[in-house]
Amino acid sequence: MKVFHKLSEWLDYACGMVCVVCVASMVALTGAQIVCRIWFVALSWSEELTRYLMVWATFLGAGCVYRRSGHISVTVIRALFPAPCRKAMEICCHLLCGAFFLAAVIYGIDYMGMQSRQLSAALRIPMSWVYLAIPTGCGIMALHVLDLLLKMLPGHRGKEGAA
Repeated sequence: MKVFHKLSEWLDYACGMVCVVCVASMVALTGAQIVCRIWFVALSWSEELTRYLMVWATFLGAGCVYRRSGHISVTVIRALFPAPCRKAMEICCHLLCGAFFLAAVIYGIDYMGMQSRQLSAALRIPMSWVYLAIPTGCGIMALHVLDLLLKMLPGHRGKEGAA
């Protein structure tokens, strides 16, 4: 279990770093596009690359937020129940999220395959690289679900994994 927790931590750190690079690149590309559009010739590919970086940052960043239980949630109803019921609700929530993430991985791989021959308009890269963000991000979130569920097992120290 300790190895799995370390894997989850490492993936979270790596995804966070990739998100930082994606956002910084988006800012730089958008700035360069503005400068080139005003004083030079507009960059035909910068908007497309910025969009694809946003897609990757979104799917990888969602995993980082999920692992820290940072997504918006309605806690009013859950607070009305006693602690054992809240824990059961939390487990159910993680299991439902995990099922969704696994379904998204499966359908994301299918969709990626359907788009494998399509090239992007400006960059001429395979669109399957862009759509790879779906199974990658959702697969990482599924691993985080498993990690959070393992942390909820009896005998595990620390209170982590609130949904």
